[in-house]
Amino acid sequence: MESATYEPTMSYAAKTSIMGASIAAGVSQVDAKGSGTDRDPNFVTVGYSIAGLNLGYAMYDSDAGSEETTMGVGTSVAGLDVGVQFASRDYTTDTDYMRVSVNKGMGAASFGVDYLETDAAAAANDADTWTLNYVVGF
Repeated sequence: MESATYEPTMSYAAKTSIMGASIAAGVSQVDAKGSGTDRDPNFVTVGYSIAGLNLGYAMYDSDAGSEETTMGVGTSVAGLDVGVQFASRDYTTDTDYMRVSVNKGMGAASFGVDYLETDAAAAANDADTWTLNYVVGF
């Protein structure tokens, strides 16, 4: 079986700020030669900060049957960076995610803990994951 060959890919993206919201969008044009399948993957992101909260939304569509959407909020509480993020991946089986993150930066080092809840279409694939992390830089 021979793999598909493709024409040169063209990609377009734009980013702007409207009334304090940062908005970006883009699309690629992936054209197959011969019997291959053309794909036009695309994305949209929106970010906004208000009253100490950083809000975000992103959507990515692969144009190959997979679409991912995520929304999140982050802030600083008592010197800790705290965030909550919700994501959904629609593919052959749908999966939902929720992540809670708490991090503390201390100069060249930062430490944190993350909790990730995965809800898959098949309950046997559900998972709860705790991660302790640290970064040291010089």
